[in-house]
Amino acid sequence: MPLDPPQRHQIEQDMITDAWEAERLTARDAAIALLREIADQERDDDGDVIIGTDSDSHNDLMSRIAAFLATNDQ
Repeated sequence: MPLDPPQRHQIEQDMITDAWEAERLTARDAAIALLREIADQERDDDGDVIIGTDSDSHNDLMSRIAAFLATNDQ
């Protein structure tokens, strides 16, 4: 039996919502991984995290955080 337009619309909306929720869960998992990595960084005497750079003033962790924010800041 064919679906009527409201049923079809609801199914389409549910699919869109499910895809959005999956995307948000993936972003959350990535954010948690970055936070865990930050928590594992060296700390100074005051307990502040030290995020340094290499000889070329590049920091992979900060680059990944910036990329994550650029992608997921909605």
